[in-house]
Amino acid sequence: MKKLSTSIVASLILASSLFAGSGDKLKQDISKVFTNGKLDASSINIIAQDKSPDLKGLQIAIGTIKGNPKPFLLLYNKDTIIIGNIRDRKSGKNLFKPFIEKNRDKIQKALKNIQKQEASKEVQRNKTSISLLNNAFKDLVFKIKGGNPKGKTIYLITDPNCPYCKRYEKNQLPNVIKNSKEVRVIPLFLNIPGHETSPMRASWLLENYKNDKNADMLSLMHKASNAKDSTYKEVDKKFAKEKIAQMKKFLAKGLVRGTPTIFDENGNSAR
Repeated sequence: MKKLSTSIVASLILASSLFAGSGDKLKQDISKVFTNGKLDASSINIIAQDKSPDLKGLQIAIGTIKGNPKPFLLLYNKDTIIIGNIRDRKSGKNLFKPFIEKNRDKIQKALKNIQKQEASKEVQRNKTSISLLNNAFKDLVFKIKGGNPKGKTIYLITDPNCPYCKRYEKNQLPNVIKNSKEVRVIPLFLNIPGHETSPMRASWLLENYKNDKNADMLSLMHKASNAKDSTYKEVDKKFAKEKIAQMKKFLAKGLVRGTPTIFDENGNSAR
């Protein structure tokens, strides 16, 4: 599941040029041209600016977009802005390198602060998810008993058609189960191409757990993520309809930014 800011950063890196000024005007032009004004200009943070030592008449800057710590680099003057990795055609010299070296401490400090802020926001999102999943959306959760009574409770939000989830469940989840008190799994779906069967597969997992709390849910998760296995079609259609409606309501809260999402009982990332 992609965040808006991620796609914007990708667009910025691949972009060629646009008319722009500096300061607030620069932010406004970036927002207007690349997002049709959908992104608030105040969400764009220019970390550092300087004159370009290699290209006369151009300013050089580095910035980030709120919600994404990945920085973008740009060259600009009163008429034009060029965003991307700029190199000298003959020498291959990276024209941003002197600027980055000069402002290294400022850039590292700014990015560290951004990452810290985003980590704090992630913890708060996870805590909100925990509250909802323990109450209003508790029927979207199935539990796997862990091997460590003194360990933490881990929450795993996963999608049966997500290849990253599949690898995590195969390679890392068994060890997580071994070292935790309990793993609470929330099978959801990404509304993107290739995930069309996820809602029914997720519902099938929840139905199996409802019918047998002692079922081998890890094995059933592997089965549900097998694209060639059509056992999920056996799910009760009425039950599936109800669960899918609940999944949509939970996803509408905007708390899930991608799958797999793994956090502990305190909201801290457990990756």
